[in-house]
Amino acid sequence: MSVQNQVATTDSANSGLLTVSNTTNRLSLEGTARSEYAEYGPDLGTALASTDDELRIDHTQYITLDRQFNDATTAERRALLQTTYDRLKDRSNTLKEREKQAVRAHAAGELSSRQLLKTLLRNHQEAAALSEAFDTLKERSDRVSGSSLSVTDQQDKLKMHRTEIRDQLLSNAYGNGAIEYISVETSENGYVLETLDEDYLREATRFDNRDTSTSTQFADLLEAYGHSSDLYPWAYDTGQSPSVSEYTTAQLYQIDISHEQGRLKAYLDGGTGDIHRELQTLEPEMVPTVRQQEWQKDGLKITVDKTPAKGPQQVTVVNQDGEPVTATVTISGFEVGETNADGNLWYVPPSGGYELTVERPTETNVTVSVSNS
Repeated sequence: MSVQNQVATTDSANSGLLTVSNTTNRLSLEGTARSEYAEYGPDLGTALASTDDELRIDHTQYITLDRQFNDATTAERRALLQTTYDRLKDRSNTLKEREKQAVRAHAAGELSSRQLLKTLLRNHQEAAALSEAFDTLKERSDRVSGSSLSVTDQQDKLKMHRTEIRDQLLSNAYGNGAIEYISVETSENGYVLETLDEDYLREATRFDNRDTSTSTQFADLLEAYGHSSDLYPWAYDTGQSPSVSEYTTAQLYQIDISHEQGRLKAYLDGGTGDIHRELQTLEPEMVPTVRQQEWQKDGLKITVDKTPAKGPQQVTVVNQDGEPVTATVTISGFEVGETNADGNLWYVPPSGGYELTVERPTETNVTVSVSNS
């Protein structure tokens, strides 16, 4: 892991995109934000909410449609299919509004981080059920003369709610996950979720970077590709066959790039020309270190290595002889893990400066102040 003195900057011309060197740019929040750690474990409420959503989707899809479908004329069937499609589309749109309301309530201190994560997981589950409902509707449409419903764009929009972080959280909700904590940051106009399993997972959304009231500003897919390569130059230069696909009716362009440090998936909004959503998976050991802090205290040497754009950090704890020390690490009182046999621990840092404490069972705790600028 290399050590470099580089500073991330926010490019105001590309709303909220934090530009850095030798790794991927990152979608970030602007203005006042609320940031904290949250734990997420087994939760029956999530399972019940998801079941209720699936039942209501079934009611929309089957009860509304099936009671009349068998005896209907071909023209009536086409109308029933369109009505059901419109209702499913409306349900799909409620996910975005539900998410936005929950994020803003969290940013205002009116909703706990746990409640926010439950809302995002509910959307994760409902998006899967809605996508299945669109599949079934399309199959019916294909069997009706003169009916040609296209559901691909709607299903692609739903994929934005089904992310790797939410998959991991869902596993935790049912007691099968490995995530110990998640970093939650929210503002009036968006959110960032970060966690570490084997990889560093990051999910970010900017609501203000989405405008469906105007037509797309890109003449064709090639132009959108060129614009997105300007937004993520390092990823395009190092990535393997970067791709951009268009969701025509949604005015969105999905960017998908596998690169030497992990994978980037982002959604470019045609109306604003900015990144609306972004999903990143990074191998912490592959990301360059931008700064290093060291402390000698109470017989310990503590080192913190930082990665760009407020990404994952690694603490290393050794004794005076340079031998690794196994210790529990807490940040501002929140336990983030235990150092391994080499005395190392990767963790997601808070957005600002923080107190890092090294705890050993039979020794005095050691606390150091870490700047995060």
